[in-house]
Amino acid sequence: MNQAAAHLVGIHDFATFGNPPQGISTTREVFTANWKRQDELLIFYIEANAFLYRMVRTIVGSLKSVGEGKWCVEDFVTALHACDRSWAATVAPPQGLYLVSVAYSD
Repeated sequence: MNQAAAHLVGIHDFATFGNPPQGISTTREVFTANWKRQDELLIFYIEANAFLYRMVRTIVGSLKSVGEGKWCVEDFVTALHACDRSWAATVAPPQGLYLVSVAYSD
């Protein structure tokens, strides 16, 4: 899952993974995207300049498909570059999703 998540880092059109507010671009910059194991939990960390509606939940659901072996890393990358919501896997449920912090540049 970390191999797939690494492809999120950088400036991409995330239309596959989220819906923008009306008329706004789906291009975002992701700075960090990785999974860490903490006891029996898998924790996904993602940091970006902004997020689309349901972007994180859709990314997590798609990365889960990689972890379960339903998708390979190449399938995930193909979905990312498709810029089409129909390529995304099932959206992860909102339970367990936490906003840790918001940072603004000076």
